[in-house]
Amino acid sequence: MDEAQRPPSKIDRLLDAIELVEANRKAEALVILRDLIREDADFADAWLWMSIAVDSADKSQVCLENVLRINPRHPMALAALARLRAADAASQRRRERLRARRDLFIGALWTLTMLLLFAILLSSVQRFWASLG
Repeated sequence: MDEAQRPPSKIDRLLDAIELVEANRKAEALVILRDLIREDADFADAWLWMSIAVDSADKSQVCLENVLRINPRHPMALAALARLRAADAASQRRRERLRARRDLFIGALWTLTMLLLFAILLSSVQRFWASLG
């Protein structure tokens, strides 16, 4: 078969996908990366670049976990997954602080409402007794 007619190799297609990711044409890169992974589910480099091309941290985490399934000591995947998990933990702490503030505010609002209702009730009772006497 002529060199020009030979289908591109896995590495050539991966390099094409990398160029697309770097050009911020991630949707196009995803098509190539998915095909590569469909052909070889243990293609760690395709999973690694997929983790960059996907549109959410959750999907990126799944891709990085696949890289580590294939190569548990992959330094780039380990570092990227650590960054994702640290960002997720920070986000979780922020959500917890916001929930605590919300709960405190709601508690204060209910307390204020109950005090106001008690004051209105007390005022009404005093007027009632004053009208009798």
